[in-house]
Parts: sequence; C-alpha cells; structure tokens
Amino acid sequence: MPPPSPLAEPDLAVTTNLLDLVSDAAEAYGDRPYLLPAEEGGPAVTFADVLTFTRGCAALLDEYDVPPGARVATVMHNSPLAALLFLGVIAAQRTLVPLNPKSGAGELDALLAHSGPVFGFGPASTPARLRADLRWRSVDDEAAVLADILARGAAYRGELAGRGDDGGRDAEIVYTSGSTGTPKGVVLSHRALLANSLAMVHWADAGPDDVLLNVVPLFHAGGQGFPTLTPLWSGGRTACVRSELAMVRFWNYVDRYHPTWTLVVNAYLANLVERPERPAASRLKGVLAGGSALSPELIHRFEGTFGIPVYQVYGMTEMTSLTTVEPRDRKPGEPRTAGAPVSFARVRVVDPAGRDVPAGENGEVLLSGPSIFTRYEHAPELTRQRCSDDWVRSGDLGHLDDNGELSIVDRIDSMVIVSGENVYPAEIENVVPQLEGVEDAVVAALPHPVTGVELVLVYRLLPGAVAREDEWRGTLRRNLSTFKVPRRFVAIEEIGVDSFPRTPLGKIQRPEVQRLAIAHLT
Repeated sequence: MPPPSPLAEPDLAVTTNLLDLVSDAAEAYGDRPYLLPAEEGGPAVTFADVLTFTRGCAALLDEYDVPPGARVATVMHNSPLAALLFLGVIAAQRTLVPLNPKSGAGELDALLAHSGPVFGFGPASTPARLRADLRWRSVDDEAAVLADILARGAAYRGELAGRGDDGGRDAEIVYTSGSTGTPKGVVLSHRALLANSLAMVHWADAGPDDVLLNVVPLFHAGGQGFPTLTPLWSGGRTACVRSELAMVRFWNYVDRYHPTWTLVVNAYLANLVERPERPAASRLKGVLAGGSALSPELIHRFEGTFGIPVYQVYGMTEMTSLTTVEPRDRKPGEPRTAGAPVSFARVRVVDPAGRDVPAGENGEVLLSGPSIFTRYEHAPELTRQRCSDDWVRSGDLGHLDDNGELSIVDRIDSMVIVSGENVYPAEIENVVPQLEGVEDAVVAALPHPVTGVELVLVYRLLPGAVAREDEWRGTLRRNLSTFKVPRRFVAIEEIGVDSFPRTPLGKIQRPEVQRLAIAHLT
C-alpha cells in the first residue's frame, strides 16, 4: 500500500516549499480540475497540469539561462495564465516579481531597477515602454503560451529541487500599494506563502467541493494565498478573473463558477449593494472583505440584501496578507471586529514603550508567525525599524477584546491634534455611512492659526443626492465629541478631482487627498 499523501495531514515541516505543494497536489488529486477556464466551455487545468506547467517553466527559464533563485517579473492582469505563472515560476525555484500592469512606464522602470529581474512575462508592448533591459516573453496569446509551456513540461527531463529545505528561500518580492508612501519591496519566503494559505484551509474547513473566486490582483499577496494556494492543499478549485471586470460582472461570475468563497476589497461590497443585480443561485458560504475600514451598516445591508455572510479580515503584505478573520460562528447582533488570529499567527497590542496593553485599550498592533516577511528589499534599516524579535510593527492603532479579537481604529500616523486633543480621522469616517446622500468621504487636516488643525470632510455624493451640511453636522455631533466634528464640508470637485484617488486594491489614498486639499483649500 502506498504511503498516504502529505496533504492527508498537512504539515509545514513536511511540505516546505511551493514545489512540494504542487507535487503533492498532483499526486493526491491528479486529473481533477484545479483552475477553471476563463471562457465558458473551455478546458480546466488539472492538478497534474500544474506540475507539468511548473516543469515547463523550468524548461523555458533554463533555455533563457535564468538560473534558480534569479528574479522573474510578471506584468499581467488576472487570468488563468497569470495564476499558473505565479505558481510555476516560484515552484520552479525562481523568485517572482509580480507587478501592476496599470503602472506607468516610469514606475515600472523604477520597480524593475529596484528588484533586478532578468526575465519577464507580459504584453508584447511592455518592453517598448521601458528603459529596463531584460529578456521578455509575450503573453498576448495566453492560450498559445499555456500550450507551449505545458508541452515543454511534458518533455522536460531535468530535475527540480524538492524537499529538504526549511522553506526560508525567497519566493517573491511583492510591492506594497504605496497608500502610505513609496512602495516597498516585501520579500516573502516559500514558508510564508504556505503557512498563510494552510491557515485559511483550517479557517474555511476547505475541502474538494470548495470553489474559490479570485477577484484580487495576483500582484498583491491577497490574491495569492486564500484564492490560489488554498485549493492546492484542499483539492478544491479556483477561478482567476480580472479584478476591474469582476467589479461589474461579479454575479455573472458567481453564476458561472458557483464559488463557495471569495475575498474582496470593501469597495466591492459598497458597489454591489447599490446595484439591482442578483445571482440566479449562490453556493457562497461567505465573502471575506478587508483592505480598509468596513462599517457595520454596510455589512448589515449586504447580508440583508443577499443573505450571504460577510467576514471581515485584516492583514498586511508583510504577513502575506490575511492575519485575522472573523469567526465563522458569529451570531447576529454580536459586535463586529477584524477577527481573531488565523492558525500560526499571533497578535499583540502595545504601548509606545512596547508593553502589552489590557484588553480594550488602544495601542500599536504587532503581528508575528511563520507567514512573516523576510525583509524589505535593499532596505536593511527599514527592516530593523519595522521588524524586531520576529514581530512586525503594523503602524495601525487597534485593540484586542476579551475574546482575543482585533479591532482597528486607524493608522497611527493619521492622528492629528486639534486644540490639544488627539483625533483619528477613522473615528469620524466611521460615521459617514449615516450621512444621507454621501457615497464616500475622507477627513483632511488643514493648518489653522488657532486650533493648529482644521478638520475638513471631503465628500462625494451619491448620484442625484444633494448636500445636507446642517443635517450631517447634527449627525456627527450626536456620535462624536465636539472637537472631532469637521468645521467644513467640501465636495470632492473642490479639490480638483471627480473621484477619490485609490490604490489597485480600492483603498483611498489619504495622503493624496490631503495634498490636494492643502493645494486647493489653503
């Protein structure tokens, strides 16, 4: 009798790198479908195909003299091929550098110079935009590229290094969204990717019948772990769709792929509850949502409208994305939080001296566990500042409750002082869903000769709505201390834009709003 598959009782001490996981999944699940096709009626990619694709990546990169450990860039929107390249390049023991295809030429050049890839996959038009000198494989005909790499894999006779390491080798360099400043190159190991995705197997009790709908870009860690790697552990399936199309066609994809789980940024929920579309039928056990503050009112509206549970999540690229998730046994009416730590993860909340604070008291959130990042690329001093004794400083202000669940208040560096009082903009923005006619709003802080700072609420109205400043001010006063109520309400058009600048994950870029407000209002 053959020995049981390592995936029967998954263990990070046994499955130590992505090649191990791909190989074990191929052995355990074979010709069962793993990656569902982009077009209806197209062929699915099986678990065995993923291993063949990995071998094909090794063959292609060997041909171009790209040695193990070398960096390989991808500049692609979500697609089945993008998902396979994420798996195949890393499992073939190269280091992936996934980059945003919407980036301008200058930004791409800067990131390529910083990360130093020697080979790239992306549209044929991309190299002409760049100063960077690297070998390039066009992916304009994705079906042809997929067929070619699978054929190379079937013919490959080389050896891929498998078990025996500790999982600490570099798997990829993921660039942060830059919502709080210059993007940083976060180096993630094989161990980090495996630990994070296995933790989500435990949380979701994932199995072969589960289907994950991936609408989060694969150049972010959020699109990699739960939606893409978790099914490799569990024998489930995944569908990888282009993010901005999914915002518009979300229920079409639900009807086509019949997913049981999906992970979205909070902007998706707000968009979906404002639209009349509904799924014909849904197998969704839940929608995981995160990336920014999520109001209880929006959760209630989504769950009431669609009858699908929402589970808030919290994490950061430096922890390979998801670090806390709300419990699945949450009862109606119970307080909502960012959840409890997933398997392997640990969370502390500390004061400025680094001492743990009591439950309910705010402090900086620290995170740790095997999914922690290795370093910031070319930034040893920043690495030392942010990571100490295997704990990474999140820069977020939050608190733990008596059940060990985490709530996030705001970014620590977002705090402003108004007439000597500390104010966190998120405290104000959490009341925004109660302001009639307001689609979204951000607090900006302008210099003031008396109070030091003048709070301004920059808002965008819902279609057809009108400003009701007196009513808004009354609502804010009922919910906030007087010194936290903004003195001015400013339509977004008054700062020179029609919509809020956002990161690819949908987060409002607060520093850019602040810059525009100062430029136009002072």
